[in-house]
Amino acid sequence: MTRGAVARRWLLGLLFVAAGVNHFVRPDFYVRIMPPYLPWHAELVAVSGAAEIALGLLCLHPRTAPLAGWGLVALLVAVFPANVHMSFHP
Repeated sequence: MTRGAVARRWLLGLLFVAAGVNHFVRPDFYVRIMPPYLPWHAELVAVSGAAEIALGLLCLHPRTAPLAGWGLVALLVAVFPANVHMSFHP
């Protein structure tokens, strides 16, 4: 694996860890963008933040990076409704 690929994997991992930590530092921001049809807003924000942290950390090791990649794809699909809701209700 090239240095550039390793650097990109680490950058991706650290960005997701930082985003996940932000779910716990500023949870109100994330609760506000949750679609009203989803239950347990605060709990879902905590779960998605913990998933971002865990999957971001898994990105850092070459052996677990492929699993982390698929997990991040699933996570991004799961949080897509909140992003769409936020775009229509700023």
